[in-house]
Amino acid sequence: MKKTILYLLIFVAAQLIIGFIANTISKLWFPEVESSTVLLISSAASSILVIILFIALKWCPVSRNYIRTKPWGTLIWSALLAIGLVIPVTWAQEFIPEAIRKDLIGETLVEMLKTSEGYFIICMLAPLAEEIIFRGAIIRALTKWWHERGKSYVSSEWFAIIISAILFAAVHANPAQIPVALLFGILLGWLFVKTGSIVPGTIVHWINNSFAYVMLKMFPTLPVDAKMVDYFNGNQMAVAQAIFASLLIALPSLYQLIKTKRCTPHISET
Repeated sequence: MKKTILYLLIFVAAQLIIGFIANTISKLWFPEVESSTVLLISSAASSILVIILFIALKWCPVSRNYIRTKPWGTLIWSALLAIGLVIPVTWAQEFIPEAIRKDLIGETLVEMLKTSEGYFIICMLAPLAEEIIFRGAIIRALTKWWHERGKSYVSSEWFAIIISAILFAAVHANPAQIPVALLFGILLGWLFVKTGSIVPGTIVHWINNSFAYVMLKMFPTLPVDAKMVDYFNGNQMAVAQAIFASLLIALPSLYQLIKTKRCTPHISET
C-alpha cells in the first residue's frame, strides 16, 4: 500500500508542481500566452516526466513480450469496444444529476483540443502516462499487497482493479468526469489484468479521449454541455438507433475479450 500511495503522490505532485512553475513563468515573462496553452505545456511536461520516471525506476516494467505474442485480435476487439461504448456511455451520463456531474473544465478542455498539439497531449500522451501509473504500476502494487495479506473474500486482482479505478476517478477532480472515469478505470484495470499489458487499455483510453476531439471538429458550434440529441438535430429516434448500433459493436467485442485466453497466469511485463 505504501507503494500505491507513493505512486499516486508522485503523479499528483508532478502535475501540481509543474503546473505552478509553468503558470509562474507565464505570468512573469509571457503574460500574453493563453492559460489553455500554459496548461497544455504543463500537462505535456508532467506526463513526460512521470513516464520517464516510472519506466526508469521499473515501477512499470516494460518489454516487448506482449507484442511478440501478436495479440492483434485482442487489440482490434479492444478498439471496437472503445468505439462501441462512446455513445451509450455519453448518453447515460446525461441522467446523472447536474449537481453531481458539474463540469469544471469543459471550456478549458475545448480550448486545449483546438490544436493538433492539444490532441496529441490530451488524447495520446496523457492516456499513456495514466496507463503506466494506474494500471502498470498501481495495480501491480495493490495486487501484491493484497495477495501477501492472504485475504480470500475478494481476489487480489479485483481488489486492485476496484481501488485503482477509484483512485483514477478521484485524481480527475472534475465531477463531470468522475463517473465515466470510474467505469473506464474498472474496464482498463480488467483489460490489464486479463492481458498482462497496458497496450489494450492504452488503445481504449486513446479512443475514448479522442471522442471529444472528433465531436469538437464535427460540431464546432455546439456548446460543451450539449446533449446527445443535439448532435442528431433533435431526433430522439436517431439517438436510439445510434445507441443500438453502438451496443451491437460493444457487446460482441466485450464477449470476445472475455473469451480471450489470459496472456499469463500472473500480471506480466507491459
